[in-house]
Amino acid sequence: MVMMQADLDELMIVSCLFPDMKWSPSITRPVLIARESNVLRLYRMPLLLRLDEFRAELFIKQLNQKWYASA
Repeated sequence: MVMMQADLDELMIVSCLFPDMKWSPSITRPVLIARESNVLRLYRMPLLLRLDEFRAELFIKQLNQKWYASA
């Protein structure tokens, strides 16, 4: 299993490129899990999110938002 590294901006871009992904934190490891059907991607949690649990939760909520353009 390969874990990918990305900073906060890169994670936001990934969430915009793949809007159907569901993001969640891992309970046992400092990683973010991105799920889309049967595909799992693991990203090392950036240090800033590991240090502040509240900000981590807020950031994950932002990753899960739908960014579709409204017509």
